[in-house]
Amino acid sequence: MRIFTRKLLKVGAAAVCVICLLYAYQSSLHNHVSKSLTEDIAAHLVKDKEPFSSPSEICSQYFRKLYELEPNWWNSYSEGWQLAATDYETENLRLIMERLRTYEKCLEIGALPSNIQDIDKRMFPFIRLEQSPIFESSDLKKAYQNGQFPSMSNGAISKYRYNPQQSWLANWNRTSQETSGPTRGIVLSFPDAHASLVVRLLKVLEHQGNRLPIQIIHKGDLSDYSRSLISRSLPPNQRLWFVNVKPMLDPHFIDDFSLYRNKWLAMIFNTFSTPIFIDADAVSVQPVEDYLQSEAYVESGTIFFRDRAFAHKFDYEYCVPLLKALQPSRLETLYFGQRRLIDEQLMMSDSTSLEQRIVQSFFVGGQRHQMDSGLLAVDKSKHLMPLMAGVFLNLAPKLSKCTHGDKETFWLAFLLTNHAYRFHPEEASAIGEDDGSGEVCSVQLGHTSSHGTLLWFNSGFRVCKFADAIDTDWEGYPKEYLHETFASIQEAREYYESMTNIKAAVLPDISVNPWTGGFADLCIGYRYCARVSPGSGQLINFNAEEQKKMREIGNAWMSATEAELNFRA
Repeated sequence: MRIFTRKLLKVGAAAVCVICLLYAYQSSLHNHVSKSLTEDIAAHLVKDKEPFSSPSEICSQYFRKLYELEPNWWNSYSEGWQLAATDYETENLRLIMERLRTYEKCLEIGALPSNIQDIDKRMFPFIRLEQSPIFESSDLKKAYQNGQFPSMSNGAISKYRYNPQQSWLANWNRTSQETSGPTRGIVLSFPDAHASLVVRLLKVLEHQGNRLPIQIIHKGDLSDYSRSLISRSLPPNQRLWFVNVKPMLDPHFIDDFSLYRNKWLAMIFNTFSTPIFIDADAVSVQPVEDYLQSEAYVESGTIFFRDRAFAHKFDYEYCVPLLKALQPSRLETLYFGQRRLIDEQLMMSDSTSLEQRIVQSFFVGGQRHQMDSGLLAVDKSKHLMPLMAGVFLNLAPKLSKCTHGDKETFWLAFLLTNHAYRFHPEEASAIGEDDGSGEVCSVQLGHTSSHGTLLWFNSGFRVCKFADAIDTDWEGYPKEYLHETFASIQEAREYYESMTNIKAAVLPDISVNPWTGGFADLCIGYRYCARVSPGSGQLINFNAEEQKKMREIGNAWMSATEAELNFRA
C-alpha cells in the first residue's frame, strides 16, 4: 500500500510539473513572444518633445519607437482577459486604437515603414495576409480557390495577387474594385438555423426585380444542407455565390467569430466596394440599391438605422469610461489632426445633429440601444479601417458586454476612428394594425422614410417568427391573454404562423410613451408596443396602394418555403 501511495504521489507530482511547465510556456508566449499592452508610444514621443518636421517623420518615429520599446508588439483584443480588473483591457484597447488610427494616417500619406508586411501581421493578427476566400457557385458545381476570383457580372476569372510592398487594406480594396465586376452587392451572413429565412429573403429580392449580386459569407461552418436548400430554392434571376473566408483567418482566432460576430467577416471579406448587409429575417420594401441614393449615404458613404429607444441602461459602470478612454491621444490630435469626438459632442449644449444626439444619449443618458444593424451599407473603399477597428471593439471580452451584439459597435468604431457616418433621420417604429387606440404591437421593427413610406423592417412577415414559440407561450407568461383570446393552442398556433397585416406605423415619443412589451409578452417576449397620444409621437397610416404592395411582398415571403425557424434550433 505504501509503495502504491508513493507511486501515486510521484505521478501526481509529475502531473503538477507538467501543468506548471505548460503554464510557464503560455506565460512566456504572453510575455515574450507577443504583447499587446505595450508602453505608451505616443506619450514617449510627446514627452521627448522631438522636433517633427512633417507627419511623415512622426510616422517613422512612431513605428521605430514601437519596435524599440516592444519588439514583440501586436494587437490582441483578448490579452489579459483572465484579469478581473477592467484597467488592463481599457489600456490595451486604447493602445490598439491608437495604433490603428496612426497606421491609417501614415498609410494615407504614404509614410508607413518599409516593413509593412510585418506591421500588417501584427496590426491585424486574425488575418492571413496572403490568402483569399473560396468561391462556390450557387449550383454548388464550381469552386474557385488559390486566389481565383469569379467576376460577379460576366463570369470572367481573375487572380488575387497580394503585394507585400503594399498594406493589406490597399491590397483588399484594390481586389474589391478590380475583380468583382459590379462594385455594389448584397452581403449575407447567418447560422444554419436561419437558412429558411434566407430562402424567403431571396424570394422577396426576386419579386422586387433585384439585380445586385449576392455573396453569402461563411467560414466553412455553413452546412451542406443549408447550402443545398438555398441552391435548390434560388430564384432564376438572382446571382449568388457562397464565399468561404476560412482560409483568410488565422486558426487561433477563427472561433472568436461566432454568432453575430460573423457580420464583421461579411462586411470586411466580401469583394464589393459597397456592400449592403441584410439580416436573414429583414424585409426591404424598397429596392435594396435605393439605400445608396439616400442623403445619409451620399453624404458619408454609410447609412445606419435607429433601434427601439428602450430605457435600458448600461449593465456595467465601466462601459462609458472605457469607451471614452479610446479616443485619440495628444500626439494624434497635435500632429495628425485627429479629434476627440466624444468629448467635443458632449461639450456642445445644442444638439446640432442626430449623430450628436445619439452620442449624448449613449454617453450621458446611458441608453445602450441606439442602432438596428439588420440592414446597413458602407462604402468599403473609404471606410475599411472602422470595420477593422470594430473587430477589436466587438471581440474584446469586457467591452463586448457593454452592448447588445454587434449593433452599437458599428457607429462607435466610426466615431473612434474619426470616420464620417450617418443615421437615417427617422425614429424606429412599431408596424402592424392600429386598434383605434393609437397603439401598434408587433415583433417587427419598422423603418420609415421622411415621407411616411415603409423602407424595411426586421423579424420577417409572420406574427411570430418562431414556429415553436406558442409551445412556450401557451402555458407561459402570456397564457392568460392567449387562453382568453383563442379556443385552443392550435388556433393560437395558426395565429402565430399567419402573415402580419401591416397597415400602420407608430413612431413614439418615448419621453411621453415609452416602448412596452418584451420579456413577458407574446412570441416568447419578442413582441413590443409603441403608442401615440395627442401631441406626442407620430401615427402613419399606409394608403391602400402601399398596403397592397406589402401584401404582395408578404405573399412572396410566406410562400417561399415550408421550412421553419424554431427558437430552440
